[in-house]
Amino acid sequence: MKKFIDEFKHVIESSEIKLRSIGEEKSALKSSPNVWSSKEILGHLVDSSINNTIRFVNGQFQEDLIFAGYDQNKWVEAQNYKDADWNFIIDLWKQNNLQIIRIIEAIPNYVLSRNHQIHNYDVIAWMEVPREEPSSLEYLVRDYLGHMKHHLDVIFKKNSIEENR
Repeated sequence: MKKFIDEFKHVIESSEIKLRSIGEEKSALKSSPNVWSSKEILGHLVDSSINNTIRFVNGQFQEDLIFAGYDQNKWVEAQNYKDADWNFIIDLWKQNNLQIIRIIEAIPNYVLSRNHQIHNYDVIAWMEVPREEPSSLEYLVRDYLGHMKHHLDVIFKKNSIEENR
């Protein structure tokens, strides 16, 4: 898990620098009305961090891994990321994820790796796990970082920023 935590920290540190280089004006650009701007994509990652913080904490104390989902489009709209300051969204994303790292570091390995027969990762995970296959809290933690990297890559490609992660 140490290697994973180191990678997670590196993603936050290296991505923060690249995100700040985008600037307010470029972060608000949309290629079409139905596509999220960089602000909205990063806002979605903030929403994901909020929901997954709850999952990572509660998942330690549950006998199953059943977690509430959320409507990502409604969350992005309701939080009005399109009109938020770009640096504020970056700061929020960074701080939420530093807290998630603290949470993950405090979870005992046996709790992280324990397989559960009952989960809803077929609904809530980025890379879904069939309902009939057992899974662990660690799977969800790793899936969370994969989801984040995917969306950061979209932001960087959208703004033509080299990916050196």
